[in-house]
Amino acid sequence: MFKNYLLVAFRNLFRNRVFTVINIIGLGLALALCIVAFFNHMFNYEFDRNNANYDGIYRVNSFRDMQGREQEYGSVPATLGLHIKNDVPGIENSARLARSGSPVKVGDNVFPTMISYVDPSFVNIFTFEPVNGDLKSIESRNNVIISRDMAERLYGKDYPVGKSLSIVNDRNKEFTYTVAGVFENLPMNCSFRIDVLTHFDNFLQMWDLKDSDWKFNTTALFLQISDESALSSITRTLAGYVDVQNKAREDFRINRWVLVPLKDVGDNSRNIWNSGLFPAMHPAAVKAPPIMAIFILLIACFNFANTSIATFSKRLKEIGLRKTFGGQRRQLVSQFMFETFVICLLALFVAIAFAQWLVPAYSSLWSYMSLKLTFMEYPMFWFFLLMLLGATGFMSGVYPALYVSSSNVVNVIKGSSGFRGTGKFSVVLLAVQFTISVMSLVLGIIFVNNAAFQKKIDRGYDHRNLIIMPLPPENYVSFRNEVLSNPKVISAEGTQDHIEWGAGRRPFRDGEKQLEVDFMNVGPGYLSTMGVRLAEGRLFDETRADADRKNGSVVVNRMLVKGFGWTEAVGKTITLYDTLRFNVIGVVDDFYNSGMWAKIEPAVIRLAPNQQYYSMAVHARHEDLASIVEFMKVKWKEQGTNFVFGGRPQEEIMQEERDINGSIMKVNIFLALAATLLSLIGMYNMVSLDIIKRTKEIGIRKIQGAPVPVVMYIMSRKYILVLAIAAILGCAGGYYLALKLMDSIWDYFVHITAGMLLLSAFILISATTVTIIFKIWAAAMKNPVISLRYE
Repeated sequence: MFKNYLLVAFRNLFRNRVFTVINIIGLGLALALCIVAFFNHMFNYEFDRNNANYDGIYRVNSFRDMQGREQEYGSVPATLGLHIKNDVPGIENSARLARSGSPVKVGDNVFPTMISYVDPSFVNIFTFEPVNGDLKSIESRNNVIISRDMAERLYGKDYPVGKSLSIVNDRNKEFTYTVAGVFENLPMNCSFRIDVLTHFDNFLQMWDLKDSDWKFNTTALFLQISDESALSSITRTLAGYVDVQNKAREDFRINRWVLVPLKDVGDNSRNIWNSGLFPAMHPAAVKAPPIMAIFILLIACFNFANTSIATFSKRLKEIGLRKTFGGQRRQLVSQFMFETFVICLLALFVAIAFAQWLVPAYSSLWSYMSLKLTFMEYPMFWFFLLMLLGATGFMSGVYPALYVSSSNVVNVIKGSSGFRGTGKFSVVLLAVQFTISVMSLVLGIIFVNNAAFQKKIDRGYDHRNLIIMPLPPENYVSFRNEVLSNPKVISAEGTQDHIEWGAGRRPFRDGEKQLEVDFMNVGPGYLSTMGVRLAEGRLFDETRADADRKNGSVVVNRMLVKGFGWTEAVGKTITLYDTLRFNVIGVVDDFYNSGMWAKIEPAVIRLAPNQQYYSMAVHARHEDLASIVEFMKVKWKEQGTNFVFGGRPQEEIMQEERDINGSIMKVNIFLALAATLLSLIGMYNMVSLDIIKRTKEIGIRKIQGAPVPVVMYIMSRKYILVLAIAAILGCAGGYYLALKLMDSIWDYFVHITAGMLLLSAFILISATTVTIIFKIWAAAMKNPVISLRYE
């Protein structure tokens, strides 16, 4: 029986080899996108699961009131970690994490690096795979342990254990340690990017801090708790430290502490303030690939179903004879389903070949992702392929098999079967295909426009003509003088905070009304150097800097004026922590302090204390920026500092935003092209098979005098209706889906216009019309004598 099914299947597939190849390629592409979606999902699902204690690790976060709501924070007082370790039962291990972007020096070579300072128990709580040396040697303050990549970067192929390295703090002071161990690189789908790990006490020493001070916050505090029943008692005990914290920090009063399990930390890090950790994938990046893959798979399956119905109709006499000689309907269904699964299996092999290219290509679009097609890492992948094959075969073949096998044997033998290859359900399937295609085109066009919109949007300052240079405060004066000696430099000014790098939030009050505000500390000429536009009053300047510092002068943005409901801002007084009073001397236009990712917040800008500038902004013409950066690099070497030169155009700060925008755009354009191409192939197949069924009808109509345009209209009118319905539904669905996606990613994005929707519909209708006309025109122009002889 199986051999017979196989012989019949391959005989019929070969007979319809053109449509078979088209279906295999279409299904293969759709299945390849499903494979990409699988690895994308697994990358996010496996986030932080590299840790053996995954189920027993918790992060301590805090909540505080902010403008009528509770805001969650990731940083906690460092001393809390000391207290709970000794005072709270049920905790197996606790470890604090602090981080600093500090240069690492080996010999005369300096490397910019993010240093992690932890309690020694950190390597027991989290999993680090040893490569060389002893990772527990971190218990000594004199040691550091480093990743494999960092070992190769610092020492090349030399054995790193026992070698020395120095960490430089922001006062340009060196602290020398011994490399005592090397650990395997941490995966990209985890909360940490750790290359250098050392004792927490070294952080205290470098920055002259005390971990008994409740005002000193550390990046994160982790607890290892194996007994889940102890969580409630631990949380209650933590509540006892709230009053202690609030007495020490009147400016930062919290409501409660919470324990966040490691399985939620990745998503939690995206939504909290002061997270300090790397977040898991954005929900849109997790949900969009499988949704789009399913859409493309549906198009391919519907293509296949429509083609199968039409091609099976040429086998009606075979079906009639089978039934006449005792064949049962279930045997016919089995035969047709077997043929379908053969094609789906071949398509799966094609999909794996496509996926060899698509998986790494998709991964390369995202800086935070590292995907590779592997058959061994995830045993679930084999089950996924099996389920994918079964679902695809069922969706593609069950309706054609049941529909064709239901034909009446007497009518089939007499040749009077009412069966038509392209029935109403086939038209419905085609309408769904084109609806999905229009939705894909809408998404592609909207995201292309959004990329252009965000690139050209007025950010409230002159970002195209700026260079930003991080530097230690002691180098500011001398280096600024060197930079200003270049005649191409228009201005240069130091700052503690910088636009597009965000700012600390502080509660400012005007009377009874309080706002949480971006609080920025800058140099006297910073706002004018950045090109921030003055709306009212005046900006800071060098001649009045001392007086402005003494008088508590501040500049605010329009958003703060709106928040407090002022009509006149200049001369107003606002209060910080109910004790510090500031006088408003000017108002500036709103600027995007966090890019397109977050809403513009109220901002208060004051003069930073002297010698507390950690960055310098340089203003010059756009065409001179590259040469000025090279000039600054040369002058920086002459400073004789351990800090690596970090000067770069301001626009590079926005590069991550643009890269993500560009990647989203590329993905949607690819999906739009794939969906459109598959739908056009489906339409071409349908029209081709329909013409085959109606060849004699076309000949008869022409003999009776019907002109070619009339014949073409009769042949295409049902497809015109399909396109019209699909255009309406696709535009509505694409609009809703695009709006949801953009709103989940950005706070500022392009306004969706009717023109974008109409363009999407026009593109698909035009391409489909050309496809239909090309095929029907050839049939309509054929000599009717030839058409009437057609069998």
